[in-house]
Amino acid sequence: MINQTTLLEIISGRRRGIGAGIMRALLGTLTPIYRLAAERRNRSFDIDQKNVSKVEVPVISIGNLTTGGTGKTPLVIWLCHQIRQLDRRVAIISRGYGAAKNSDRTSKPNDEALELGQRLPDVPHLQDPNRVNSATIAIQELETEVIVMDDGFQHRALGRDIDIVVVDATEPFGYGRLLPRGLLREPVRNIARADFVVISRCDQVSQTEIDRTEATLRAHHRNLLIALTKVQPARWMQYDGQEKALCGLSSSSTGDTEAAKVFVCCAIGNPDSFLKTVCSTGVDIVGQRVFPDHHLYSRDDIDAIAAAAAQSGATAIVCTHKDLVKMGVNQFKGLPIYALVAEIVFLKGESELLAVVKSTLG
Repeated sequence: MINQTTLLEIISGRRRGIGAGIMRALLGTLTPIYRLAAERRNRSFDIDQKNVSKVEVPVISIGNLTTGGTGKTPLVIWLCHQIRQLDRRVAIISRGYGAAKNSDRTSKPNDEALELGQRLPDVPHLQDPNRVNSATIAIQELETEVIVMDDGFQHRALGRDIDIVVVDATEPFGYGRLLPRGLLREPVRNIARADFVVISRCDQVSQTEIDRTEATLRAHHRNLLIALTKVQPARWMQYDGQEKALCGLSSSSTGDTEAAKVFVCCAIGNPDSFLKTVCSTGVDIVGQRVFPDHHLYSRDDIDAIAAAAAQSGATAIVCTHKDLVKMGVNQFKGLPIYALVAEIVFLKGESELLAVVKSTLG
């Protein structure tokens, strides 16, 4: 079976050869079927508003045009903090993709829910493929005043007051093709449904590329409001909550600061972006291990990571917060493990987005 990394190399065209070409052709034959299903579903919501359920509190959706990691989680955290500062009770609802099952067949919190639980301890998070049910429970049982729907752009059964779409500047339009030949969940023209677009990871591309992305979006939505953001490393964190400053992993035995040697592991949608962010902290990456998005770490995985890290000469293991909450330990065989906690920074459009949110909340 093809792993996620190999599939992305094939879809993007980075992998050449007869085998890769045949695979691209096969995936291309399936794209019209996906397109037909997506268009039919969207048309049902466009034509008949009876298919859309409204709830009695404001709903703010944060979603994507593409699959994979676009940087939604830092925006969800930022938005919930803003709502809490307005003294409103907020709850997050999401599908719960990749969640494991308990013995009674109920879902365990997935990696994103565990991460958000640590970062937003006063914000409930309900996971259910039926977002209408989750919203109803949040309102009736938790007295929620605002709903933030994570990954909600395609989930149109629940009505929303604001539709925010996150676009990854490093690959904004999923290689220009719909699934499964590309990464687009729906055509770019459907950005016309959005109220606001947040372009993430703007620090990892040139201004020319950012301008090109903005122009493409505005070609389909002339008056679209757009914010530009980047993710900025904030600190290192261990599973039990212990924290270190960004310079805390470096060692200084002679007065000169030596870059810490770290082994990186992650299971996220955009591992390349995370590696760049880790590099920006000044550490020395001496090895890495990348798993598919939402991967659940087994005992064998952890043993293999610890062995590879030790062999590489690393003095610490570094991962994302989403990975750390699944591993649930402070160290692997004597090597400390840290998550790099990052926060969203707006380069443009923060005040405009806040104004839209405040207006919606009344």
